[in-house]
Amino acid sequence: MKLFQPRAPGVKFLCASNDWDVIPKPYPARQYTPDWFKALPMKLGDQGLNTSTIKRCNPFMDAMGLGWIIPLAADVTFVSNEDGSGVDYRWTYDKVMVENHTMEQVSSPKKPNPAMPRPPMKFMNYWLAVPDDGFSLLFMPPLNRPDPRFTLYSGLVDSDRYTEFVNFPFFLTPGFTGTIEAGTPLAQVVPIRRSDLGKKADVGRIVEWPGTAGKLETTRRRRLSHESLYRDTLRVKK
Repeated sequence: MKLFQPRAPGVKFLCASNDWDVIPKPYPARQYTPDWFKALPMKLGDQGLNTSTIKRCNPFMDAMGLGWIIPLAADVTFVSNEDGSGVDYRWTYDKVMVENHTMEQVSSPKKPNPAMPRPPMKFMNYWLAVPDDGFSLLFMPPLNRPDPRFTLYSGLVDSDRYTEFVNFPFFLTPGFTGTIEAGTPLAQVVPIRRSDLGKKADVGRIVEWPGTAGKLETTRRRRLSHESLYRDTLRVKK
């Protein structure tokens, strides 16, 4: 195995020696900016907050920048019929790129999966992601960057204990015919400290409205007086 060690702590990526410098490497999610987002202006005219685009929305952008992107290893060509129930695929790489699951694994006759009749499939991933001890990895579709050709499912894996490649289940978009190219962003990978999960993640409080109303009103009034309140004064830099 060859090791690709990101500069930031939290996770390392390894691949087989014969895949090194052959398949695209993972990279920080903040480097994946789709063309449609690049083309957006910051504001639509000069009429204040209501004309700002999502390019000025830090919560939107912070979500996009979390963790790492694992890209598709090689070109895969798909042919799908109109309702997506029949899918053919092929590739030229010398390793398997797509496998099928059975319908019964994701859908029951009484309560069918909304994705039916499309067959469940998975992209094979050849990067072994290993987080620091005590961390799990959340694998999910790249946040705020949907791919119109397929829909990826998410999974949370205790990858500090489970030393195995994690593959990516997906459903192809009905009627899609074409090639999904090597390097296509497949999954966004975010390390999460396991001690923050489970029952601790369910801890919350339900309180009466009066205790919050004053703060809510103050924040609203501050937003009226300062167009970029969250962006300039409240957001913690990621």
